[in-house]
Amino acid sequence: MYDVKYIQTGQWTSKTLVAGDPASPAVILLHGGGPGTNAEANWRNAVEDLQDAFYVIAPDLLGFGETTMPDPLPKGGLAWIGHRVEQVLALMDALRVTRAFLIGNSMGGALALHLLLDAPGRFNKAILMGSAGGQFSPPPEIARMLSFYQDPRVDRYREIMRSFLYDPMNTKAFADFDAMVQQRYQAAMREELKRCYETMFNPPLPPLSPSALSMIRHEILLIHGRQDRVVPLEGSLYLLRHLPNAELIVYDRCGHWAQIERWESMRRDIRRFFLS
Repeated sequence: MYDVKYIQTGQWTSKTLVAGDPASPAVILLHGGGPGTNAEANWRNAVEDLQDAFYVIAPDLLGFGETTMPDPLPKGGLAWIGHRVEQVLALMDALRVTRAFLIGNSMGGALALHLLLDAPGRFNKAILMGSAGGQFSPPPEIARMLSFYQDPRVDRYREIMRSFLYDPMNTKAFADFDAMVQQRYQAAMREELKRCYETMFNPPLPPLSPSALSMIRHEILLIHGRQDRVVPLEGSLYLLRHLPNAELIVYDRCGHWAQIERWESMRRDIRRFFLS
């Protein structure tokens, strides 16, 4: 199991999942940016499975979950990512974590890259899964996700969640799929989260430039689902070209949720990469 902590850092209180021995290597899990997401929805299984070897920290990032909302709200992707960089670094200070590994999913992958640029000495290796931050042609699925609040019906939300899967019509592998949809939908419909979402992608976070990526010297493992329809493989191929010390693993029969659809493989790769 894990502890749920509400950690005060300056003007923000971050809801944070914490598990494992503080003396173990720290790993920070950064969730994605779909409406209604949070650390628990994204990382519940990962936190429980990694705590035997790591000190695991998974915050609700600013604009999501039960973390307090910035006031005034930032405008646009770059402003939000800057606040989240400050949030993560402040959490590390509050938990007395000097250096950490990073695992970032989707939007959390872009945040990981910005953390590596802004505070390189605070981090060891990083894993980016279905990561944003690279350059790719936005597919229809991501446009539908970002425009969710124009038609915020639960049926449309379920359709968006299905698009994250390798086989959108096969939710039998997810015993709690319908419960997950209902839980995340209820979170997405909170008025304060809706206000945040409408500002954080207007304008969206731009990809990192080749020159910026070339300055990141950390060892990075890119993990991508071959059938990812939300952030296509093209995004990780861009990162692979421009990050000096990156390798890429592509999982077949996997959409945008490698931490769910291919967790057994991902867990092995996390341990191999971080502990070798």
